[in-house]
Amino acid sequence: MNGFIKAYRYFFERYPGRSVMVLALLILAGLAEAFGIMWFLPFLQVSLEGGLQNNIDIAPLRIFLDVTGLEPTFLTFGVLIVFALGAKAVILWLSMRYVSATVSKIAYDLRARLMQSLLRAQWNYFTGYTLGASLNALIKETYRSSTVFIAAARFLAGFIQFIIYAVSAALVSLMVFSGGIVIGLTLVFILWNLVAISKRAGRLQTVKEKSILTHMADMLQGIKPLRAMALEQKFKTALDDDSKKLETAQFQQLLASQSMSIFHEPLMVVAAIGGLYLIVTYTDLPASEIALMGILFFRMLTSMNIVQNQYQKVMVEESALSSLLEGIEETENREEHWPGTKPPPDSIETIRFENVHFSHGEMNVLRDVSLTLHPGSLSALIGPSGSGKTTAMDMICGFYRPDQGHILINGTDINAVNLSAWRGRIGFIPQEVFLFNSTIRDNILVGRSGLTDDDIWAALKQAGANDFVRAMDGGLDAPVGENGRKLSGGQRQRIAIARAIVHRPDILLLDEPTSALDKDTEQRLFETLKNLAGSMMILCISHNHAIQKYADHIYEIENGQILHHQKKS
Repeated sequence: MNGFIKAYRYFFERYPGRSVMVLALLILAGLAEAFGIMWFLPFLQVSLEGGLQNNIDIAPLRIFLDVTGLEPTFLTFGVLIVFALGAKAVILWLSMRYVSATVSKIAYDLRARLMQSLLRAQWNYFTGYTLGASLNALIKETYRSSTVFIAAARFLAGFIQFIIYAVSAALVSLMVFSGGIVIGLTLVFILWNLVAISKRAGRLQTVKEKSILTHMADMLQGIKPLRAMALEQKFKTALDDDSKKLETAQFQQLLASQSMSIFHEPLMVVAAIGGLYLIVTYTDLPASEIALMGILFFRMLTSMNIVQNQYQKVMVEESALSSLLEGIEETENREEHWPGTKPPPDSIETIRFENVHFSHGEMNVLRDVSLTLHPGSLSALIGPSGSGKTTAMDMICGFYRPDQGHILINGTDINAVNLSAWRGRIGFIPQEVFLFNSTIRDNILVGRSGLTDDDIWAALKQAGANDFVRAMDGGLDAPVGENGRKLSGGQRQRIAIARAIVHRPDILLLDEPTSALDKDTEQRLFETLKNLAGSMMILCISHNHAIQKYADHIYEIENGQILHHQKKS
């Protein structure tokens, strides 16, 4: 029940206007149905007994006939019933159309909120967020969460219908009303275990879907070495285990749902026949009232069935909504907060580390680091793996902030500078180059506007990629394949450089750019960086000492400390 209330609260708080509109339309549909129901008794009296009877219950109907001047005939009452039920159908269609638009809006908003929260999260949180969980949340959980709104709306529709029928039954006969309530609650109680099964199965589905996508994402990212060493079966075993549990959960949920639909109808028929037998045997009501009681009784039980079915669907899909909202809220709580608001200087003269200390928890990563980067020069930060090189570069990008000491841009503390504007002045090339499964042009622009093909070709020329791109079929429109698989390692690296410099950054940062390259390609890349250094500030971190031949400033780091600085004349 808590999950059910939580779902309704979320929709009414997030989408008050849409939720109220749906509720208003459903109430209008209920009133239209009530208008149709009140004509059933005179319709049946005229049909079965030849005319209206002197029954006080239909006095308001007589007033309506007198005011409108309508004749109390079979055709009149039939048209009124058809009109009312037709109006109800139109209003319900409008409400469901509105619900469908709202569902699409909810799914879009949830996806946008999740993506925004991920992109704004602190780097140390983002690095621990699994790709599979992200994909599951973006695709599966957002859709399942949005469908809760449909089930919630249909639950309300069923509940309003039940109220209408119950009130109508109470006005006609307290016995029918009481019998319908007792029998309806009995059916709900009998079938309640199926709702509980569906709820448990829905929660298990949510967990296993996330686990399967996580394993799939891991496997596909590392498929080449896994297949090369015949290790893909280990992932398949984990996937098979999760798939079996997901299969069981889906089976239980579907069986419970179908069982409720299948068994509810015969139980209703048995109850209706029993009730009709009691009415015929122990009352002397006219045929018209007995027929109306049968209609109301059956519709009460039907609307109760709708209410329980939709409650079941809410409980099945609510687990996805809860999981998604918990993930979004957790991510939003880890949003990156940066204090600076100043625009970065127009011209970058120096970037200086002054006695910088940084630690991850209790592990010291940087200790009393001091270094200076200059424009028009190539600086190399070299040292073994785990020495703190990448962390130092990440701090220039604002991914981490010093525990002690300062990072200064032209003498201004980086903490005082607007982070987004500062990052716009940076070109960055990670150790593992990633290319989108698109064209050369798209991979260089990455959605940036205001840049022309001439700008792209200029960047490609600076990156040493001009010749091989022109030789490709399609040129800038040539596809690179999944993660650039149609290109060699050196070609991918040069496309990444072109992407990083096409917007003419002030500083270019490279993280182990030659780790996957052969000696000849490595040498050509270092020569490219040396040429680029004339127009920008470059920092290249590497454990490869070959870069010393090309660097203007060489900083050696080990265990988080700068051991030596060499400046070439």
